[in-house]
Amino acid sequence: MESNKPEFKLLLITDRKKCKDLIQVIDTACRSGIKAVQLREKDIPAVELLSLSKELRKITKKHSAMLLINDRLDICLLSKADGVHSPEKGFLPQQIKRNNKKLIAGISVHSVKSAVDAEKNGYDYIIAGPVFRTASKIKYGKPLGLSVLKNICDSVNIQVYAVGRINPERAKKCIAKGAYGVAVISAIMKSKNIKKTVSEFKKALGGL
Repeated sequence: MESNKPEFKLLLITDRKKCKDLIQVIDTACRSGIKAVQLREKDIPAVELLSLSKELRKITKKHSAMLLINDRLDICLLSKADGVHSPEKGFLPQQIKRNNKKLIAGISVHSVKSAVDAEKNGYDYIIAGPVFRTASKIKYGKPLGLSVLKNICDSVNIQVYAVGRINPERAKKCIAKGAYGVAVISAIMKSKNIKKTVSEFKKALGGL
């Protein structure tokens, strides 16, 4: 199966409840240089989700950024997005890429074993976390911490993105432990100056 290595360092995950205007936030973020957006709005009807994904597809395409859809292969295909991000027991890469080999397949993991299994299954990248304590990830138990993040990064050859209460300063620490990049929600969704925040992440990550 073909591997599609993502080249972005900063992945913006959406949460419309954390901002006043999701479309505006994504547009500003992409204008500021962000190269990848994951649409993750799990509680809205499929028709609305498709409409939203098509709007975001226009924005991301205009700014040469990737659009990944959380756990919805159908929405990904209909909106011509770049890939699917799966929860730990979501779609397998071969299912995602069956109709389009160029699609990117990512997955969330919460342990070293899950990371190793993800690589064996053929995923292009993994999001590991939560690294730091965050309210949205409490259901996954206590945060992994930087030491487990390092173990995950040392255990696989695919790209690892750290998630969970990541700010620019913490992003540096994650990179130092072997992460390729970071995935963020609140840091940008709640930012009062998105351009400045993205610039700070760019400096911390050595690129976007």
